Amino acid sequence: MALCIFLLFSNKWLLDWYAKQWQPLPASIDKNITYSCGIVPGGFGSPAPDGSGYFNATADRFIQAEKLYKLGVIKHILISGGNGKTDDKSFREGRWAKGELVIMGIPDSVIFVEDRSNDTFDNAVYAKQILDSLQINPPYLLITSASHMPRASLIFKNAGITTVAYPCNYVDGRSRFSLSSIIPQPSVLLGWDVYLKEAAAYVWYKLK
Repeated sequence: MALCIFLLFSNKWLLDWYAKQWQPLPASIDKNITYSCGIVPGGFGSPAPDGSGYFNATADRFIQAEKLYKLGVIKHILISGGNGKTDDKSFREGRWAKGELVIMGIPDSVIFVEDRSNDTFDNAVYAKQILDSLQINPPYLLITSASHMPRASLIFKNAGITTVAYPCNYVDGRSRFSLSSIIPQPSVLLGWDVYLKEAAAYVWYKLK
């Protein structure tokens, strides 16, 4: 049984197939539509030992938000991210990310920050409060990793925020089929982690 599980879940082709079914297709943005705000859930920045921050593997969320603003697709950027790390509460991702956006030449006045949240549910709840208090009306663009988008869209919708999905940070599901992809690769086993987590959390929030 262990051998069968290994051969099945170390198959890169199967992982790519599942990712294609789970993840939304890349967004095609109509440049004639301007979105009032691009909402970026945290998770792309991590605390460094010296108290500063650094970009991790999901940094494409930050990159796409910066690009969309400079293209004029979004008017404002809302970074929603606190710190889910229980071992280091001094780092606040939202505050750090704002500083990085300013360094990239984006005006301080168009960047809004929420740095209390620890998960996607918090992201949605606190983002709703900020958007309402600032009277920023839709349409909103939700900018997050493709694997995270189904769950994030559901949670934001349940929080009363209707968004247009802008998935990014595709890791799996974009490569072409090759014979080598069906050869068992131990590293592929680790790739299932994020999808199993997202699927389980999606079902939980759907039932909740």
